[in-house]
Amino acid sequence: MILADGLTHANGRDVLARMAVALPTLSPKMAGLAAYVSDNHVQVAFMSTRELAAAAGVSLATVVRFPTVLGYRNFDALRAGLQDRVNLDLTGVARLQRAAAGSRAPAALLRRVIDADRESLQALAHTFSEPQFERFTAALLAADRVTVVATRYAAPLATYFEYGLGKLRDDVQAATQADSSLYDRVCLMGEGALLVVIAFARYPADLVTLVRFASGRGIRILAITDSPLSPILPLAEVTLFAKVSDVGLLDFVGSLAAPAALINCIVSALAARLGDEGLVRLQELENVAAEAGIYISTGGRPGPRDATLPFPDRRGAGPPEAERRVAP
Repeated sequence: MILADGLTHANGRDVLARMAVALPTLSPKMAGLAAYVSDNHVQVAFMSTRELAAAAGVSLATVVRFPTVLGYRNFDALRAGLQDRVNLDLTGVARLQRAAAGSRAPAALLRRVIDADRESLQALAHTFSEPQFERFTAALLAADRVTVVATRYAAPLATYFEYGLGKLRDDVQAATQADSSLYDRVCLMGEGALLVVIAFARYPADLVTLVRFASGRGIRILAITDSPLSPILPLAEVTLFAKVSDVGLLDFVGSLAAPAALINCIVSALAARLGDEGLVRLQELENVAAEAGIYISTGGRPGPRDATLPFPDRRGAGPPEAERRVAP
């Protein structure tokens, strides 16, 4: 399994497991720091190097060297690993309880949410793997049928993906519950079927069980998940990573901004790869929307019925002057 740069966990271990392995070889100061991190990993996941040094009673230099002893490039990488572990461990109730001392002013909360979304989007850009992305989109185009499954708070991503992908190709379905009917669908999947799984910590047990069932039946699986610690990762043929925004434990659900942006990118890339074929299909859908008056423009009037997509000029003169209007 190929992971995007910056996401690989050495030897498949998370931070706490690495510390346990390294502990016998650590100096007394390093061992004391490791003990503090292990006992307070939830708080450490959101500390700076200076804050950790003061809290653990060690020098800043010791904190800076500590990540490399565990096999991390730097403190940011170690902290990201701790945040992965926190996402696995904490319930929504625990998140709210730990946020009680923070500011609850709406404007302050909004700024923190926006900042967290910005960080998750920047992380998506930083860890993006083009080879994996190309394999992911090629598999979507080649499949006979695509089923997108996401449950609980990630469920809207399944319907969002289905909506966009369904405008570009036939036989796309979404599933938002890993119930018996989804097992029936998996049992009836043919050789060319593809299962796209979207899952983030804390990973729903029923979804993981369903994916293991599908993998055991030889179904091809693509995944969008948030961490190399994800139980979905070893079951997927190709995996793309996007983290759910975490507002320093202030939110108990999480923001789906980065995963939604990744899905938007996938659908847009598929549209570009389809070229004229995709434009013809989108134009047909646009014509139906206009004829049926599906959309209402500003002012409450029916949308325009002359919507036109720009088709490439086969003589190389460029697209016509018609405005591009695609039904949302």
